Amino acid sequence: AVVSTQSTGKGLKVFEEAIRSQIERHILKTLATDLTKATFSVLAEEYECPFNGDTTKLDTLIPYLPKAAKPHGTSLITSVTSGSDVVEFLEAYTSLTDPQFTQLLVRKLDKKKERNLVFAKKQSLLESLKSEEKSGELLSIASSLIFLKQHGAFLHVPGRCISSVLRVVSGDLPEEERALLEGLQGEGVAERRGEGAMEEERKATL
Repeated sequence: AVVSTQSTGKGLKVFEEAIRSQIERHILKTLATDLTKATFSVLAEEYECPFNGDTTKLDTLIPYLPKAAKPHGTSLITSVTSGSDVVEFLEAYTSLTDPQFTQLLVRKLDKKKERNLVFAKKQSLLESLKSEEKSGELLSIASSLIFLKQHGAFLHVPGRCISSVLRVVSGDLPEEERALLEGLQGEGVAERRGEGAMEEERKATL
């Protein structure tokens, strides 16, 4: 989870500021929040704190932490609840998981491990590509694969940013491949509209 957050943060620089900000908030609300809850659960056991994994009660842990660790814990909570900077989150996370505060071992990402993770992610996406049938999901998987190849970073974006992702990844693609991605995007929009209409119809019959 740490590596996934690091890798998604690594690819942010290719997006314009407004889009980058939306993606960073999405990463913090999803990957970073999951990582924080898992880490706080470990720390809660170490410091005998009754934390139950509830995102709204992350601050339960803070009084139980050593004095020097409390500011890092508070910064981490601020990042995932109202922050917009993945780098700040990672800095706070690194400080809080320092060996002086926890037995939790957070390994630094070296080049070899990063290459292995990128390869594993690529294989996972390729397998998903074989079995997926929905155009919207196919577009997301294909965009992630292209982004991974172009920038060596994982892609984790909200659906509303997919058009911006397409602009980034399609720039160096042949016209035929670009047209294929645009076609998938159009089909994905049609699918969502169809699903929305079906849901409205279902509600109307209840």
